[in-house]
Parts: sequence; structure tokens; C-alpha cells
Amino acid sequence: MDFLNQDFKLFYESPSDIPAPYHFEALFDFKGFENDSLALALHIQYLEREDFSSEELILEGLSVEDKFEWSGELPIIWKNRLALSFSKYRSGSCDPKDAEPFIAIEAANSSTYVPRFLDFEENLIQELMQAIFEVAGKEYPLFLGFQFKDVNDSWNKYQGEMSFANLNFTYSDSNGTLATISDWDKLQDMVNTIFIAEFITDKALEDLKRSSAFAIFPGDGFWYIAGDSLRKPSGNTNYFDNLEMKLRDLFQQNL
Repeated sequence: MDFLNQDFKLFYESPSDIPAPYHFEALFDFKGFENDSLALALHIQYLEREDFSSEELILEGLSVEDKFEWSGELPIIWKNRLALSFSKYRSGSCDPKDAEPFIAIEAANSSTYVPRFLDFEENLIQELMQAIFEVAGKEYPLFLGFQFKDVNDSWNKYQGEMSFANLNFTYSDSNGTLATISDWDKLQDMVNTIFIAEFITDKALEDLKRSSAFAIFPGDGFWYIAGDSLRKPSGNTNYFDNLEMKLRDLFQQNL
């Protein structure tokens, strides 16, 4: 796309069926995208929060501020990821359904381009915002932990940070050895698989003392043991087997 060689703007608005205080608009302003860096600015405006008190917003885990602004650079790995996605946009306007987001790029000459699949592109934009929040110091990388039996029937525990800014997972194993996984597609698949489970916080553990239990630490301060505080999704009888297989595959390739 020719617009990648000039400054351009990416507009995003959450689906219209998402009510306040969660509904927001975002503007990503890209500068010098053709350079060997990724410079941009982000402006987020939350809409129709007038009827919510600060206490109500805090209880929902939200910031009391109704806007967020940042400008700077992201790691260059993000440029390649965005360029691949933006190159698939087509000329036209965005006319989303109520359950779909508004996503559109405005080129320097005011021409507009839209993605072919709004839902797929929304996931990328959500991750882009998360990367910016990390770089801006607004949020930390997601801290995750896993304990499972590997293909050699040995129990291992892995703990570390999944960074949206760097698109990787840096962890230490049971022996204290540090390593990094950069296969973002597999990391995404693993996280998506984990978070469809049911987490029973009342039965979770702050400290996992058992060294021979299949357990997950999903970043909320607690360990969840499979079959006890971690429950398989309804109807998914092979859930734990599939999750353990994904974890073995993910970490085995890094040995």
C-alpha cells in the first residue's frame, strides 16, 4: 500500500453494543512508517462516562481518567507485524454492525482503507494498545506460570513475563535457567486456551508447594490446580490433555 510510505492515521472505535464506561475511541498517528523505526502517537477517549463516579470506575478496575495520550517508539518487531496487516487493507469505508468495531486507515491524501476482517484486525489493535501501555509504563507485562509433566515424565515449573511490546515470553524454569520464546502465534494460542477455563479463586493458592501437580498461574496472584481450582470448560472433555500438549510443545521447542 502506498500510504505506508507517508504519515497516516488509524482510527478505531469499540463496537457500538459495548456500553459505557467501556466504550472508547482510539486514534493511532503513525509518523515516518517507512523509516527504520516505529514512531507513533496514541490518543484514547472513553465515551459517556459522565454518569459514573470515580468509585464505580475503580470498582470495575478502570482508570478514573477518561482519556489517555502517549507518543514514542515501539520495538521494531511491531513495524513488520503491522506492515503485513496494513498491506491487506482495501480501499473503501467502514460500515460495521453493532457487534463489530470501526476500523479505518486515513492516508495523507485523505483516502481511506479498511481491513477485510474486522474481528481479526481488532485482536491486533488490542494487542497494539497493550504494547503501548507497557512501553508507557501504564501496565506491566502479563506474568504467567505453568507447572506440568514434560514428555520425559518430569515435573517442571516455568514462570515469566509475556510482553506485548516485545512479542515474547521470557521465563525461568525449575532450575533457574532463563530463556525466551518468540513464537507469538503459539503464545497467543496457549493464552487463549488457558483463559477459556473456569478459575475458582476461593480454592486457588498463593504459593504452589506441590511439585507434582498440573497448575497454572494466570497473572492474578494465584496458582490454580487442574481439576480443583482450575476447571475445564463445559463440554470440553479433553481440555487438560490439550492444554498440557500445547505447553509441552511450546517449551520443548525451546530446550
